Amino acid sequence: MGNMAIKDKRLLNINEFKEYASVGRNTAIELAKESGAVFRCGRRFLVDRVRFDQWCDERY
Repeated sequence: MGNMAIKDKRLLNINEFKEYASVGRNTAIELAKESGAVFRCGRRFLVDRVRFDQWCDERY
């Protein structure tokens, strides 16, 4: 699963999400929080790609 494409993952770490959203780190964190797509697993900050996509579809 280590080489799974980003488009096939549901939960993305912040570096993957930066690449997916084509933004920098700070903007990626802001977008994840604003969209309600943050998923915390212990200390890990993950972003629910499906929830983020739904938020984008509704907003734009």
